Amino acid sequence: MLVKDLSKERVKDFKRLLKQAGLDGYFTADPVEMRYLSGVELSDGEAVLLVTPRKACFFTRTMIVPKMAPAAGFISVKDVTSGTLAQAALQFARQAGLKTVGFAQDKVNFLLGRQLAQEGFVSAGAILDEMRLVKYPDEIAKLKTACRIAFEAFKEVKPQIKTGMTEHAVAALLAGAMLRRGAEAIPFNIVCFGENTADAHHTASKTRKLKKNEAVLMDFGCQYEGYNSDMTRSWWHGDNPPAQYEQIWNITHAAYQACAKSLRAGLPCREADAAARRIIEAAGFGKEFFHSTGHGVGLQVHDGPLLGPRSVQELEANSPVTVEPGIYFAGKWGVRLEDTFLVTAGGSKKLTKN
Repeated sequence: MLVKDLSKERVKDFKRLLKQAGLDGYFTADPVEMRYLSGVELSDGEAVLLVTPRKACFFTRTMIVPKMAPAAGFISVKDVTSGTLAQAALQFARQAGLKTVGFAQDKVNFLLGRQLAQEGFVSAGAILDEMRLVKYPDEIAKLKTACRIAFEAFKEVKPQIKTGMTEHAVAALLAGAMLRRGAEAIPFNIVCFGENTADAHHTASKTRKLKKNEAVLMDFGCQYEGYNSDMTRSWWHGDNPPAQYEQIWNITHAAYQACAKSLRAGLPCREADAAARRIIEAAGFGKEFFHSTGHGVGLQVHDGPLLGPRSVQELEANSPVTVEPGIYFAGKWGVRLEDTFLVTAGGSKKLTKN
């Protein structure tokens, strides 16, 4: 089912937030932020965007202007023929008399950041980061599709995984299955065999072949209309899983279930992490669980919020997060289980199989 793009609504809501925050405007050159507000996919350097409580304007080059068509009804477009795009935006801000314009310091390079600061622009990246935590209906629909594509592709590929195949060959099979189902990109595709399953972010090897009776871990996702999915599956390839592997898999699964069950709007993110971590630590494997339990997902694979022990954020309704506890034994094998959930007022909904 097609869902209406709500970029226009996001721009309208963002203008309202700027006014409430006492900002005259917000400047961004970040492709993710620009796509969030406009629905237009851009690469670095193709455009900059200036949003004020009254107006939104792209500054770009002639060859990029046609790409702006989807947003032309609610974001004006200025064709910059001389100077840099940032200079054009700064000149516009001066002529408009904008006094307090925000930008995200961590999303610009050093030189641009210094230039903006010299013009009196202020650090205000959190205002858009916080807005992006809670997804609009069109974003949720795209996330659901990305999750469905990844899950169905895995169901197709898993029975094809045979002894003797390389990690890279399996990764290629999975990528093809996701692309055939409509994925526009494969942002990551982790396939691990044996001792490599203890490497949390392993790169698939072209030479490491799957042996009979060893661990397999696959952490993968796809991008659909800019939005990403993220899931992980772990299992024993063969007929004789060691008792310890089954024990660790069951502990990891119990931790996964505990965290998933805890999810609800208003829950501190560190408590969601603790729900999983308590189970793993009680089993004596706290040191073998060395990463956070989950993270947000959206236009970026690793988005806010972070489900970690030092997180200061709270979960919000309509915020998608992953749940992915893991236990790893270096040089031996590891287990990680992961799905993506949409937080609701009273709990959560699992997106991966929808």
